[in-house]
Amino acid sequence: MQPPAKHQFRVDSERCIRCGECVNDCPVNILVIGEHNPTVAEGREQDCIGCQHCLAVCPTGAVSVLGLRSENSYLLDSVGLPSLEQCERLLKGRRSVRRYLDEDIDPARIRQLLEFAYHGPSGRNARELSFSVVDNRLVMHRIREQTMEGLSALAKKNQLPPGFEFFTDIVNGWNTYQADVLFRWAPHLLVVSAPEDSASPEQDGIIALSHFEIAAQCAGIGTLWNGLVKMAVSLIPELPTALNVPDGNLIVFTMSFGRPEVSYTRGAQYETIPIRIVE
Repeated sequence: MQPPAKHQFRVDSERCIRCGECVNDCPVNILVIGEHNPTVAEGREQDCIGCQHCLAVCPTGAVSVLGLRSENSYLLDSVGLPSLEQCERLLKGRRSVRRYLDEDIDPARIRQLLEFAYHGPSGRNARELSFSVVDNRLVMHRIREQTMEGLSALAKKNQLPPGFEFFTDIVNGWNTYQADVLFRWAPHLLVVSAPEDSASPEQDGIIALSHFEIAAQCAGIGTLWNGLVKMAVSLIPELPTALNVPDGNLIVFTMSFGRPEVSYTRGAQYETIPIRIVE
């Protein structure tokens, strides 16, 4: 039995060497070698999760799936990968950035970074995340003003929930000195959200933002995991709509980003890692 058209698992007989890698690497074990070529086991078509492991692992490019062909995939080899020392410099050297240049990043560059983020692991490969991005600093200023106005109204009416009273100091600083402690004058904002009933909405969102942050650092872009903005959005009902968050989605987290106005020359020093060996 052939899989439904939406899965379209196909094997090029002239390329296939029957190595069995696609069968062995299928996470849900729906592939079998078959009489001639690998195929989907009868009755297992609906169990495909669309992970593309079969396409990625095939050494000869014989497999196509989901209408995707191997020749259109990004080729992987060890030559272009960063060394462990380069990864160490990148990961240990990253800093949260709270000082930004007042300039926009090219939208094409932002989209490229979001593509890296979207390639992060996803529960059951559902890939149901939504990326709401402010890619223009003029729009960012409007969002900033709307947020501060909303918080100011709540503070004035003593309607800030318990544990959120600190926003009073933030809006006072804004209204008195134009001090932006909330967004840190970042020209851009990324809001990651997902349906609450997806397999792992919060984990998927954090993983995606981690990919985005590391890719941004490679592009010379600073980022800030902005929990204050996430809190503020939860207090102002109009903000999710203003930020183009899909109705019913859970906002996982928010990240400010932009070209940094600051440059760090050395990494931080931390205490010994609390490693516990399991024996």
